[in-house]
Amino acid sequence: MRHLFEGAIAVSLVCGLAVCAKKMLPPSPDRFPPHIEEIRTRNRVRLELVFDEDIDPGSVIADSFEVLGPGNKNLELRGAMRGRRPNRVELWTWPQEPVLYRVSGTVTDLAGNIGRFRSRFKGSERKDTIPPRVVRISPAPGSENQIRASVGIGFSEPVDTLTLPGYLFVPGAYDTVFHFAWEPNWQGFNLTLEDSASSGIIYFLLLPGVPDLEGNPLRGQAFTYFTQDSLLEGNAVRGRAIWHHCPLGTGTVLFSEVGEDSEPMPTTGLAPILEGGSFATKLMPGRYRAIAVADTNGDRLMDLTGGPVRFNTDAESLDIFLLPETLPRPIDAYRR
Repeated sequence: MRHLFEGAIAVSLVCGLAVCAKKMLPPSPDRFPPHIEEIRTRNRVRLELVFDEDIDPGSVIADSFEVLGPGNKNLELRGAMRGRRPNRVELWTWPQEPVLYRVSGTVTDLAGNIGRFRSRFKGSERKDTIPPRVVRISPAPGSENQIRASVGIGFSEPVDTLTLPGYLFVPGAYDTVFHFAWEPNWQGFNLTLEDSASSGIIYFLLLPGVPDLEGNPLRGQAFTYFTQDSLLEGNAVRGRAIWHHCPLGTGTVLFSEVGEDSEPMPTTGLAPILEGGSFATKLMPGRYRAIAVADTNGDRLMDLTGGPVRFNTDAESLDIFLLPETLPRPIDAYRR
């Protein structure tokens, strides 16, 4: 009987401890700073820092790092971002040489612990041959009620900020009222409308040619259209730019509304031509004159033109046949 009583007490104690354990405070929080484990040189302009724990992305800014070469010569950093995995940081530099560098900086883990590090690596000789891509554009095409009108572009990697991007607004008056600013990590830029509110559709086209840190130019275009009005009114317009001899490259269709006297007014709409020759956009209902232009060799001069073609937005589609341009010119020369 005594043994049974003692056993019952033991069971009660075990159960009591288990209940208490559930009510105990969790283990003490992480108090250890992150430590660097490895440096990987992806190519001449890209480093990957590997840490022993996840890094707070808010602490990853270019000003937190420094890269010095022989003679303590500074290797300029053009961007910093958290890597493909949360314990990695990517640094983008001007092209490195195959010499010994020293990288130092500070990062913060998810618990707020600040880690300071210093390490060495040998510069890469591998040249980056992959051109940048547009991975983000805002606002989305067709956006309405954009009271604070702005356009944002994000690239897949930092680009050379010494070269201003080529872009086109329609109506053309907006070229001078949007304020241009690079993002801090050089992986994008923003254009913000400085003037008062306006009505109608605003079109924006980013042209190819923006180079990355190795000089690889952006090949494609980026396009959006939006309005500050509460409703974006317009008819969907689709069509094809037809050229049988070689791939089109990049191209644009410019639309000018036709007035009562049959004369075209300033350019009021545009659409990018995709690789297969198709294009699509929205225009206010009415009669238009359309001109198609294309750059086949990437020199920012339009060497193919088509039109002008007149059409009504009630039509189902529009075909424009392209021919070689006798005097290739920049796209802005075709905008009225």
